[in-house]
Amino acid sequence: MEFSVVFDQIYDTVVEQLIKLWDSLKLHKELKVDETLFVRCEPVTIDDEIEKRVAAQALAITTGSSMRRQKKLLGLLRKAVEERDAGALREFNTQRPLYKLTDLERFELYRHAIALLPGNSFMVDQFGLALMAVGRGDLARLLFESAVKRGVWGDPMQRPVSKYVKGLRALPWHDPAEYPFIAELEGAVDVIREEYDAARSRRPELFTEEQENLHEGGNWTELRLKSSGNGWLAATNAHFPRTVALLRGMQQDFTSIKFSSILPGTHIRTHTGPTNERLRVHLTLHHRGGSRIRVHRAWHTWPEGAAIIFDDSWEHEVRNDGEHERTVLILDVWHPELPADQRTVH
Repeated sequence: MEFSVVFDQIYDTVVEQLIKLWDSLKLHKELKVDETLFVRCEPVTIDDEIEKRVAAQALAITTGSSMRRQKKLLGLLRKAVEERDAGALREFNTQRPLYKLTDLERFELYRHAIALLPGNSFMVDQFGLALMAVGRGDLARLLFESAVKRGVWGDPMQRPVSKYVKGLRALPWHDPAEYPFIAELEGAVDVIREEYDAARSRRPELFTEEQENLHEGGNWTELRLKSSGNGWLAATNAHFPRTVALLRGMQQDFTSIKFSSILPGTHIRTHTGPTNERLRVHLTLHHRGGSRIRVHRAWHTWPEGAAIIFDDSWEHEVRNDGEHERTVLILDVWHPELPADQRTVH
């Protein structure tokens, strides 16, 4: 029998017995260990009422299929770590959003994943967000603070999950007046809005639902014009000729560009961007009130026809509590303090 099969069969039993031993010895009150694995040196528990609420999300999913999804993802991650298998890691990252894991499933997945990669910024962040989702935001904050003490990040609320560049000015919100290209963008908003409205009416299938399973309620759709990995996308650019011409003619290097629309009732849950190398601009095409965005601790809104700029490596979330769609054009730009020789698209 393969080791991985045996491991899967005995893992939960071993963990359960270790937790019982830990509790019986009462050592967590005396010992200080790495909080990456044991927040407050105690096994993480979930309140019964919260567990019932998040478990209700999975009523349509059998226990067997739920466990199979978690085991497959964890198996891919274990293979990536133990065998340094890049293909397994790519498959993990590809399959993860497709499974549409419930909050409880995400908690179980990353509770085990962080044990495999305790110093990995993505795993630490995802475990913390999973803790928040199951009602243990208090422990998530302790986890993030511990990561900062160990040098993973510089601030517990600024958590880039792919690349963290030390020394860059770390401001959650930036002043649009400091970026001359923003005035040029705002001057073109009518043309951009007109092409967006025409495409939305004529070709609604171009706009696809967000794939990262970051939102709850409502609906969140996107359409990308430029990808950080593939450059300008001919298939979508053809539907926005004037917009693309305007953006390509500007003296500004946009690494990624996409339309983003959320309907009433949408909540984009707390998350962080991949790197602090970039800043994110939202040019507001449609907003008749009721929507807001939190970056760090400050809530802002979107003035229609104007732009906001922020560092999305800081914790942020979005709510549309209004009665109308909120649509923005999202453009990513390099952090102005990032040296030119380090401005490499990944």
